[in-house]
Amino acid sequence: MAQLALRISYDGTDYHGFQWQREQDTVQSALEHSLRSLLGPGTLTGGSRTDRGVHAEDQIVVWDGVCPVPLARLEKVLNHRLPLSIRVMAVGMVPDGWDPRRKATAKYYRYQIWRGPVPANWARFVTRMDEPLALPILVDTARWFEGRHDFASFRSMGSSARTTTRQVFTSRWEICQGGRALIYRVGANGFLYHMVRLMVGAMLEAARTGNTGNITQALNNPGSATRMNKLAPPQGLILERIEIDDKWFRAIEEG
Repeated sequence: MAQLALRISYDGTDYHGFQWQREQDTVQSALEHSLRSLLGPGTLTGGSRTDRGVHAEDQIVVWDGVCPVPLARLEKVLNHRLPLSIRVMAVGMVPDGWDPRRKATAKYYRYQIWRGPVPANWARFVTRMDEPLALPILVDTARWFEGRHDFASFRSMGSSARTTTRQVFTSRWEICQGGRALIYRVGANGFLYHMVRLMVGAMLEAARTGNTGNITQALNNPGSATRMNKLAPPQGLILERIEIDDKWFRAIEEG
């Protein structure tokens, strides 16, 4: 039996995260409602559990249920039923048991900060910060995260991960829009609970105070370091994409 895979994009501002929660509006509950009303019973699995207020440009989900609607029509029909804050970008079939969380080889996030008054088209997707920041410190500390590290100090309580070691492929800040936008890009083979927001919070605090010692200690002595506690706000965080290296996912990408 095959499953239906969907590549989706969403504005997470009005949702209590991706994952289903009792009596709360979530991305998963909105998707499941539309899918069940169209296709009948089924269950939905997401490739990443984004937090409340966090967005996604390219998330992948799998629907385990029948699909009587032709794939060629499904994207348009679903987008007509879904709120404008959730869009289906592509659909395809994958084998039974295909799990995007287990198949993922990398995830990439972006964090966006705006300096000064925020234009309307950016307002829901940035964190405004007007405090003076030492930009060279931001740039330098971002590079420290690259490579294989124990990120035990960069996770919030409630993490169920078996190991806290992660391989970070890229970690860098970009200065855009004439210096008004600061954009952080990070990619890794996996992330701990709140890991990106804690990394951003630590770098911003270092750039604000000039003290980089907490980051150094957290990376070099994760067992003895205090947990990072500067959690960057959720609205600036965007899941850019999930990388999955198999023929089924490539077919959905190309489709």
